[in-house]
Amino acid sequence: MTLIIPDIKINKYWLSYFIVKLFYMFFAILVYSKITTLGDTDRYINGNLSHSAFAMISNSTSLMDMLGGMSSLIFGTVLSNVPFLILSFYGVYYSVSRLKLTKKQLFLVLFLLSFPSFSIWTSIVSKEAMGVFFMGVILGYLIDLMDDKNRKIKFIEYLAIYLLLIFKPQYFIAIFSLWSFIKISFLLNLQANGKSILFLFHVVVVVVAFYYFREMINDLSFIMPAHFSLSSGSTRENTIWVNDYDVFYNAPYGMFIGFFGPTLSEVLQKPIQGIAFIESIIILSFFSFFLIRIVLKVINTSKINVFLIAMLLMSLFWLLFVHYPFGVLNPGSAIRYRENFYGFLVVFLFYLYTRYIQSNSV
Repeated sequence: MTLIIPDIKINKYWLSYFIVKLFYMFFAILVYSKITTLGDTDRYINGNLSHSAFAMISNSTSLMDMLGGMSSLIFGTVLSNVPFLILSFYGVYYSVSRLKLTKKQLFLVLFLLSFPSFSIWTSIVSKEAMGVFFMGVILGYLIDLMDDKNRKIKFIEYLAIYLLLIFKPQYFIAIFSLWSFIKISFLLNLQANGKSILFLFHVVVVVVAFYYFREMINDLSFIMPAHFSLSSGSTRENTIWVNDYDVFYNAPYGMFIGFFGPTLSEVLQKPIQGIAFIESIIILSFFSFFLIRIVLKVINTSKINVFLIAMLLMSLFWLLFVHYPFGVLNPGSAIRYRENFYGFLVVFLFYLYTRYIQSNSV
């Protein structure tokens, strides 16, 4: 009897990406942890398993205590990070695998998702690893929705939405805005003018909501500085929320610096932040390239794909706006917390860019 061994094909790009994440997992544990703290990773690995069932399903920290503690009991202290590495890897794969990419394009996307900051924080026991997982799965669903229009939601996507609501509920408004825009556009079979009206309606709703809740948002902004200690070394003095409604007036700068992270002067004072600074320069360069190519196509064709532009603007605005209060006062927090949605932005922007460049419709 002949034993037939199946021909298993392994994609070298994905294998290399997994090895990169594995390398950064060990780097984080053996090297990076000696330079700075790895957030709450130690706490999760030595997790409190006595939380109530309700706490574990409704509170992200309690859930991480349980998952990290169980992983440590099963795999040991070091290898307890592997399940979280796999979760973040799968989140990236779930979304990227839906793109129609050449080998060169796949290499570029995975290169952008292999930077040290992103790889370190998403390859260990961390909320960021969970964030990459559920944001990647949700993005995969949104991409399928844009391509297939009426695909039914799967169990793993329900799970991702649940995790989103307990880990990063502030991101929900971004996801809901994108989902509702896609659904309404397809349900009503809207053309360019209809999509333009729908987008303007979204803008009006946002403005009205901001005005209606202005006092509450303003009060919350003054609470944020209390969560950042000036004695931590990297925390900036609060000069952004000084007067009433600064949270709105200073939002453009706050959204930029909250995503970018350390400034040049901060890098000169603390050279270790230079890695994140260089990463941000490269990221913005690629994003700028994509946006410039889109603008050039609009100029050359005199046509605007309203649907894709609306999706681009909504995703950028909402994710950066809800992120900036958590990152504007501390460059370390800015870099760490952006990893939750950085993968989502990279893949989604690349998807919209390739769709736009290939599109002839408006």
